[in-house]
This record gives sequence, structure tokens and C-alpha cells, in this order.
Amino acid sequence: ALVATVLQSIPLNIQFRRVLVGERWEAWLHLVRRLMGVQLTPQPDQLWWKLTRSGEFTVKSMYIDTINSSVIPSSKEVWKVKVPLKIKVFMWF
Repeated sequence: ALVATVLQSIPLNIQFRRVLVGERWEAWLHLVRRLMGVQLTPQPDQLWWKLTRSGEFTVKSMYIDTINSSVIPSSKEVWKVKVPLKIKVFMWF
């Protein structure tokens, strides 16, 4: 409910302890632009995997996205991802 209240106020009712300048200000504006497209509902949250039409995770969809991605994570980054171990091992290979 707090997030919805903040997002409904124009300008956003948010205060920072430090002044946002330079890259931090640009990052903040980018985040706000992305948040404006989010529509909140009182319904329970649902996980949705964007790489499949059904919204359910498949190893195939992740593999295809990984090989088509221009950004391939380093082996150290793979172990930090919050996915099951078998997926981490698959990504590492």
C-alpha cells in the first residue's frame, strides 16, 4: 500500500538523504520512467517468466536467451544468480 501511495503522488513523494547528481540522477530518472509503467493491483503477486509464452521457466528458454545475449556473465557472476544449483551449473558450462 505504501508503494502505491508514493507512485500515485505527482511529483513523487520521496526524499533522499543525499543529493542525486550526475549518474545517480540519471539512474533515478530511468527507474522512475520504468516504474510509471507498472500497474499495481490488490491481487497476489505471480511469477512470470518473460522468455516463454506460458510464463513458466524452461531451461531451453534460458539457454536460448543466454546464447543470444551480448552480455555473457563471468563464471564468478553465475554463482551469485538466485536460481537453482542445476541452472547455475548449466550456465557455467
